[in-house]
Amino acid sequence: MKKLILLILLIVLQSGSLLAGTIHGFVREKANKEPVIMGNVWIKDTNIGTTTNMKGYYVLPTLSPGTYQVCFRYIGFKTEIKNVTIINGDDLTLDAELEVEAIQMQDVVVEAERDKRELDIKPSQIAMQVPQLMKIPAVVEADLFRSLQMLPGVATLSDFSAGLYVRGGSPDQNLILLDHIDVYNPNHMFGFFSTFNTDAVKSVELLKGGYPSQYGGRLSSVLNVVNKEGNREEFQGVARLSLLSASTTLEGPWKHGSWMVSGRRTYLELAEKLANFDLPYYFYDGHAKFNWDIDPNNQASISFYAGNDVLDLSSGGTDIKLDWGNKTFSSQWTHLFSSRLFSHFVFAGSRFDSDTKVKFDEVEFGIKNQVSDVALKGMLTYTPTSNHSMDFGFETKFVDFDLKYRVVDTDYLNSFEGNYNCLFLQDNYRITPLTILQTGIRVDHYTDGNYVRFDPRVSLKRIITDEINVTASTGRYHQFLNLVQQGGMSFADMWFPVDKTFKPGKADHYILGFNYDNKRTFAISLEGYYKKYLNIAEYRTYRAADEDIENQTAAQNFLSGTGNAYGMDVYLRNNLWKFEGWLGYSLAWTKKQVDNFNYGLEYYPTYDRRHTFTLIEDYRLSKKWRLNIAFKYGSGQPYTEATARYAVADQEGRIYNKTLDGKMNFYRLPDYHRLDIGLFYNTHLMFTKLPMEAYIQIINVYNHKNVWFRDYDLAKNPAEVEDFSQIPFLPTFGYTIHF
Repeated sequence: MKKLILLILLIVLQSGSLLAGTIHGFVREKANKEPVIMGNVWIKDTNIGTTTNMKGYYVLPTLSPGTYQVCFRYIGFKTEIKNVTIINGDDLTLDAELEVEAIQMQDVVVEAERDKRELDIKPSQIAMQVPQLMKIPAVVEADLFRSLQMLPGVATLSDFSAGLYVRGGSPDQNLILLDHIDVYNPNHMFGFFSTFNTDAVKSVELLKGGYPSQYGGRLSSVLNVVNKEGNREEFQGVARLSLLSASTTLEGPWKHGSWMVSGRRTYLELAEKLANFDLPYYFYDGHAKFNWDIDPNNQASISFYAGNDVLDLSSGGTDIKLDWGNKTFSSQWTHLFSSRLFSHFVFAGSRFDSDTKVKFDEVEFGIKNQVSDVALKGMLTYTPTSNHSMDFGFETKFVDFDLKYRVVDTDYLNSFEGNYNCLFLQDNYRITPLTILQTGIRVDHYTDGNYVRFDPRVSLKRIITDEINVTASTGRYHQFLNLVQQGGMSFADMWFPVDKTFKPGKADHYILGFNYDNKRTFAISLEGYYKKYLNIAEYRTYRAADEDIENQTAAQNFLSGTGNAYGMDVYLRNNLWKFEGWLGYSLAWTKKQVDNFNYGLEYYPTYDRRHTFTLIEDYRLSKKWRLNIAFKYGSGQPYTEATARYAVADQEGRIYNKTLDGKMNFYRLPDYHRLDIGLFYNTHLMFTKLPMEAYIQIINVYNHKNVWFRDYDLAKNPAEVEDFSQIPFLPTFGYTIHF
């Protein structure tokens, strides 16, 4: 009887499957055949719909026989509507190509950026395309990290730091991916710029917390950067010249796909020679990607990135050599096992090198840090019905860390290696037409210490109306490596993995969100969050006199503690009265408590800011002229104030004054605020038809003296406070040529 009942159920289910049809395909931009990422696809006048994935693929399964109107939509592009008829059991391929909407000078009515029919839930997500990044006034030139710092929930230390401090997390707690491979230290110019050339980037996705189970290994956030695939229709390029650097990006088709190459280099050392000022420093970076469209069910690509910073300075018998940079490769294969089973496999590698050498009177000191990893990943999505999908996959990674100290011509070596493995499963289910539940589990294993960690994730989305929805999310996250930050000098940052002496960091996220989108002129997102940290690492600054600096353990370099971060973010996007942009506000608290650090007392880290307000607006004056404005306000950051001074004598009897620090980070620097404006003019290059954009930008328009750090002049009695300022009033200009 049991076998008979089971057979009947299988027959019923199979018959339903035979009657149901499926529509699937790829959505691309018509002009260049680049994939449309997170575009909306839905069947008109129904609740059936989805979004395209990172390759532009979508699937609409289990459709009853009939005729449907399939709508394709992405912000900035015209909506495409196609009619299709399904007969019993049809599996139809329906690709779409979207055209860019023409610029209009009248008030523009835009549809929702995100349709509410998708199954996946990504709380705290902000997705940006390159044109949005280019509209933000920049210091000298557009920069990815500088743009992200203008988003609510993303803090920064100063104008001179491109580090991302996301909702109370430090930069090492961010998982930064370039074409699905880790980038460990994505900074140029001592942390002033990021390593990503915006012209080579297709899209940027920032997940500020509560991210799904396909991501792991970090405690705070995920930054997913995808390189352009290249124009499949025609050869094209862009060249930029700014006060800092020159860059070129080229792309085009080949017989079975597309390609893209991009390069950038500074010319500061040439300008310094003309100014009779010696600072032999430069950086360069390059991106390349090659795509092969094998057949309708298979696509492959391989991409590379290389970037380096070099300083070689000799003065007064002292030689200083600094050399640091990243190199990555990523080979990807996308395969459709069936219309409902999408797969994406990645074999990739990444390396970060940092080499610092100081030579004085023929005596050499230095430190060299190298992080290498090779990874294999598989990510699959199965969509059995329009109300149910599953994401599952694996990752295995070999990681090698090398650290070498050179002290008075003697080398001290430290080597660490381990294997990181994980499995993840995520289920997306529409409980009712208006309620979506996403559950997931990630299992991590790290060999050095034989750590096994289980990370459950749960998210719930409730659609109130076509314009309003609320979300709730919670999840657990672990991290198996830590960063030693060297006083803001990002090139000297050193990575250490956990081992049997130091447990992995752990964080629990709790997020509650409210979203409103009127589908015409503005949308608002409000999120409250709470994060609880365990086993977080604080660098151990003191050393015993007889402590060996060779063959170190993690416990020798870090102290373990707890912490919490909580607050709320408000993100308002607008497209109204020729203004396009956003307004952001963050209210945040971050606290830590570490054993044997700050006497075991709770303290605020230096990146704790209570209030942050940002405003970005782009105003089109005419078809050729546009104006953009960026304003940022941040309440004062914590600092440690000196309470007294005292004198000490060295072995030769010389007297030095030193400060006696008070309670750690108990005081606050003055508030930060800065206004930047930019004016852009679109025309054609002289005597040609090549489009060109010239611009002039003014950074810190009213020349506000924002305090970078506070020091003391101990030569005076009483000692005087000395404040060191950040970027002053700074005009910049440049131009861009498209060809």
